[in-house]
Amino acid sequence: MSRLHLADILKLGLDDYRQHHSLNYQQTRVCQHLQSCRTGKLGYQSWQCDTCGEVKQVGCSCRDRHCPRCQSMATAQWAQKQQARLLPCRYFHLVFTLPHELNSAAHYDPSTLYQCLFKAVWDTLSKFAQRKGHGQLGMTSVLHTWGQNLSQHIHLHCLVPAGGLTQTQWHERE
Repeated sequence: MSRLHLADILKLGLDDYRQHHSLNYQQTRVCQHLQSCRTGKLGYQSWQCDTCGEVKQVGCSCRDRHCPRCQSMATAQWAQKQQARLLPCRYFHLVFTLPHELNSAAHYDPSTLYQCLFKAVWDTLSKFAQRKGHGQLGMTSVLHTWGQNLSQHIHLHCLVPAGGLTQTQWHERE
């Protein structure tokens, strides 16, 4: 049984999808990268076995950060590194979505917009914790710019420990 890759799904359905939806430049490039990954369109590498001398041509990777073929190892390593940083306590998963009316600003100056979103979320959570007397919070957050249907949907996924640091002591909250 052969495995179905995201590139196979794009090959089968992207043209139909694009008849009813538009993709921006970045989304189009990502789709092109995913469809080209390891197909030979990006060139080939020759691998040779040191033992038997067999040579195999392997299609080059696209190295796109959205590509599950290219980034699965990096994603697993990142997740493992984040796991090692977790405190031994409960966590809350919070999602903060940029109002859709502001999405167009991401086309002009995405870096500034994303920095403002991170800052606004952190300031909001910090003030909330301060008002409730929970001490200094911690947070790990990940920016997502697309929704599941490939539409622009700018939001932060935040992992917040159920507690805070006051002076030098950790206090877990219910």
